[in-house]
Amino acid sequence: MKKVGIIGLGVVGQRLIKEFRANPHTEIDAVCDVNKTLAAETADACGGVTALTDFEELVQRESIDIVYVAVPPAYHHAVVLAAIANGKHVLCEKPLANSLQEAEEMLAKAEQANVVHAIHFPLPYNAPFTTIKERVEKEELGDVRRISLKLHFDVWPRVWQQTPWIGTREQGGFIREILPHYLQMIVHMFGKVTKVDAQIEFPEDQEKSEIGLIARLTLENGLQVLVDGLVGQAEKEKIAFTIHGTNQTIALEDWRIVKQAQRGEELTIVEPSDLTPSPVDLIDEFVKAAEGEEAFLIDFKEGLLVQEVLESLLTSNKTAEK
Repeated sequence: MKKVGIIGLGVVGQRLIKEFRANPHTEIDAVCDVNKTLAAETADACGGVTALTDFEELVQRESIDIVYVAVPPAYHHAVVLAAIANGKHVLCEKPLANSLQEAEEMLAKAEQANVVHAIHFPLPYNAPFTTIKERVEKEELGDVRRISLKLHFDVWPRVWQQTPWIGTREQGGFIREILPHYLQMIVHMFGKVTKVDAQIEFPEDQEKSEIGLIARLTLENGLQVLVDGLVGQAEKEKIAFTIHGTNQTIALEDWRIVKQAQRGEELTIVEPSDLTPSPVDLIDEFVKAAEGEEAFLIDFKEGLLVQEVLESLLTSNKTAEK
C-alpha cells in the first residue's frame, strides 16, 4: 500500500482524489491547501486524514510515498522540488512548469534523486487515445499528411472553471490549460516539435490570458500541425484533434468522441464499443513504477517536450516584434 499526499485541492485535485481513494493500492495520508477550510473539509471527506496548509509540512512526512501536485502552474516548480528533495515520488499536474527553465530543473532534480516522476495527462489512459495510437502504429491511416487542432471557446475561463488564476496571462489561458493535452499526444505518437510559427492575440487588459492563436508546428519528421485557437465566438465550445491520412482520417472531438473517415467519406462516430480499451490505469501504473516495476507513464521527459513548445508559442509575439 502506497501512502499519498495531495497538494492543491481545487477542481482538478478533487477529481484525482477520488481515483486514489478508489484504488486498492493507494491510501491518502494527508491533504494540503492554502484554503484552511477546504483542506479540513477534504480531509474529513477522505476519512479524517491530516489536513495541512503548508506544503513543506506535507512533503516532510515520513509516512508519505507519493506526492500529487495539483496547484496552479506557477507553483509547480517550488512544490515539486520540495517533494523531490524529501525523496517522494511525484505526480504533477500539467503543464509541467510555468517556464522552460523550471521544467528543465524539475526533470534534472527528479533524475538525480531517482524518484518516479510523471505528469497527470488523463487521455493516454483512455480508450480514445489507445484507439488512435493503435491505428497510427499499425499505419492504418496510410501516410499522415497533416494534423489539425481546433480549440474554440465561447468564454474563457469556462463557467465551471472560475478560479483566480486560470484566466490570467501569467499562468492561465487555453494555451497552458488545454493545448498541452494534445501536444502530448502529438510528441508521443509522432516525435519532437522542431519549429514553431505562431501569432497570439491578447485582450487589451494586460492581466488577462490570450483570446486567439494561429500556429503552425513542424515536427522532426517534417509533419506539420495547424492550431486554431479562439475565445469569444458565438458557437458552443469545440475541441477537435484530427490526424489526416491518405487512407483514413481519425479525429478526437470534445475529449471523448472518436470519428473516422475513409477516402471520400465524411467523418462518422466510432461507437464506444468499437474502441480499443486502454490496458493501463494511471494510478496502477504509478504504483508499479514506485515499486520498481516497468510501467507506462508520461514522465517529466515527455513533459519537457511539451514545455518546449509552450515556451516557443508563448514567446512567439515577442520574437515577431524584434
